[in-house]
Amino acid sequence: MLSRRGASAPGRMRQRLTLESATVTPDGAGGGTLSWSQVATLWGEVTPLKAEERTIGEGFVDVVSHRVVVRHRSGVAAGDRFRLGARVLDIRGVSDPEEDGRYLVCLCHEEGSA
Repeated sequence: MLSRRGASAPGRMRQRLTLESATVTPDGAGGGTLSWSQVATLWGEVTPLKAEERTIGEGFVDVVSHRVVVRHRSGVAAGDRFRLGARVLDIRGVSDPEEDGRYLVCLCHEEGSA
């Protein structure tokens, strides 16, 4: 949990997360193939914030928003993702709330079928 100043207690970072980054390989026809590669393995604190159900076409999908706190590292950006076991947390935004280079707070979305 973040303190009043925005930092997380190191002992609360108990989830082992894999940071992945996307790479697009051109397919020669103007499109591309998206693949994900592992960038790093990090300890983090994952806190669910909000859950909702969205309509996609004729079906529904569950979307859960999470706040993920990790130790600061360069290269973490919106568009990357964390993998937590079989779960995928898409990173939508990254901030350093104290601007002191100690922690990153990532707003992430996790989608699942309803």
